Amino acid sequence: MNPSTLSPYNQALETRRNVLAKAIRYALTPGCNPITGAPKLTPQQLRRQLLSVPIIAAVAGDNALIPTTSGRLLVYEVVVWNASAAAINLAFFQGSSSGGILLLPLSNFPGQTGLTLGFNGSFEMPHFEIDSGQELVLNLSTTGPVQGMVRYKIDNGT
Repeated sequence: MNPSTLSPYNQALETRRNVLAKAIRYALTPGCNPITGAPKLTPQQLRRQLLSVPIIAAVAGDNALIPTTSGRLLVYEVVVWNASAAAINLAFFQGSSSGGILLLPLSNFPGQTGLTLGFNGSFEMPHFEIDSGQELVLNLSTTGPVQGMVRYKIDNGT
């Protein structure tokens, strides 16, 4: 439309419309990405993207939970349950307990007791980062059933 044929009020509206057409548009709800407008994933949806492995350890010494991979292992959730009646010493290691890196020692972990390191709802801060080519190991000081699960993601750098 020719701006000269518009009334002053309609000219002001046309100018405002042209300016707003060039403006960055943000999502209408906080549940959307402000740049793309795509919906953000909920913590429950993010959690479903994680891989899961059960912990079933009954032998004293090293018990490999997650074998070596080509990428970094990012551990986001750990649940451990000492199913025996007696206290036990257990520890999580990157690699073997003899030459690996100690991640989480649990000394005198009481019988019939559990520990949860829960998923915090984002992938920004994992509980543990395991280097490429290393495995996640649970070391038990004595024989006793220890159960639970580990949720993790493999980061291949892509």
